Amino acid sequence: MLAQTLESAIAILNPESALSDRAEIESYFVARPNSPLKKLELLIKGTNEPEKFLFTGHRGNGKSTELAKLQLLLQESKEPFFFIVRYSVKQVLSLYDLTYVDVLLSLGLQLFEEVTRQNMAVNQAVLVNILNFTKDISKEIQVSGTFGAEVGGELNVYAAKLSNKYKLEHQTRLAMRETVSKRIDDLLHNIDLLIREVERVTKRRTLVIIEDLDKADLGVAKKLFYDYANSLLSPRVSVIYTFPIALRHDNDFIQVTSSFPNMEILPNFKPNKRNGDPDEKGRECLKNILTRRVDASLIEPDALEELVTASGGIPRELIVSARQSCLEGATSDKTVIDVPTARAALMRRRRDFESLLDTSQRQLLAKIHATKSIENDEAHRKLLHNLSALEYRNDTVWYDVHAVVQPFLPALVEDAQ
Repeated sequence: MLAQTLESAIAILNPESALSDRAEIESYFVARPNSPLKKLELLIKGTNEPEKFLFTGHRGNGKSTELAKLQLLLQESKEPFFFIVRYSVKQVLSLYDLTYVDVLLSLGLQLFEEVTRQNMAVNQAVLVNILNFTKDISKEIQVSGTFGAEVGGELNVYAAKLSNKYKLEHQTRLAMRETVSKRIDDLLHNIDLLIREVERVTKRRTLVIIEDLDKADLGVAKKLFYDYANSLLSPRVSVIYTFPIALRHDNDFIQVTSSFPNMEILPNFKPNKRNGDPDEKGRECLKNILTRRVDASLIEPDALEELVTASGGIPRELIVSARQSCLEGATSDKTVIDVPTARAALMRRRRDFESLLDTSQRQLLAKIHATKSIENDEAHRKLLHNLSALEYRNDTVWYDVHAVVQPFLPALVEDAQ
């Protein structure tokens, strides 16, 4: 449904709401040039053994939307058939306090939750084994109620309480991590048992998609994928892990490629070409992201052009700025987003970057804007991670400064000199 007023557009333009089902995908999905979606689909279908895949791109550039589309494509595939579990780690874990133990335990819990949601008739002996393991690693959790022979019901209660306490209670996480880390083989064994049951019951191959690992602190993500790659490779199930694009510019990245040879990069939309000329195809895609949600009559054409340019080709940035524009307009009793309204909204984002970037970072950004290139060092990785520097792809890979930051560049170039 298209928003017909600025007030209704505020609800539809929710940057935290990723596309999740067929109706939303059919209404809002916009295919992008050079998408790796088909390649990833073919890789997953073509492998007979459980494999691990990395999926990377800038934060907010639409990875969750592409993965939702991928899930739909795979579930509707005539052969092979797939049983898919897709979840966000930020909804079940703390991104600021994350280890490989957390990731593996969340994989097992989310897999069980989906089995329960679909009311699968899995072997009771497998459930008993998982229940005993759950009790062993969470001795402080007590459940009440009469379950009789219903092992699944008791296990559901334990799993729910375990998930909740694990996310919210730091001391519980520390204690359980220590316990589970000593019993990783048991955890993996139980995951394997459940996967085999799922595949027996459904006659489908299993795929787990873990989103938002790319949003973790770079130090946390590096420890996960560099130091504990073997652990993340251990579950005998195909898994797609999202991965921070900034870590591709680490001198030790070769370690990751040796462990995870299957990596696909989701390119940003391009509002402009490398030489600064408009990229009409990229701009049209970005406009469609908005006009599939909001009636085009609510945004003046020149205001739409400014929002598209300022997004840097990142869909989330576009949605956030458009929503803020709706708020600015509605509070001023306007019925459409005009250029002054869009500019007022964009100024808020510019101020975010202005307070975020220190003098040395501004100097680096001036150099990136001038050369369209970056170096493999921590300073440049931080700029990629905080979105002030962005990567673009066509025949070559090139870089530029986020369009919202570019109005500050004349001063930055002078400083850099």
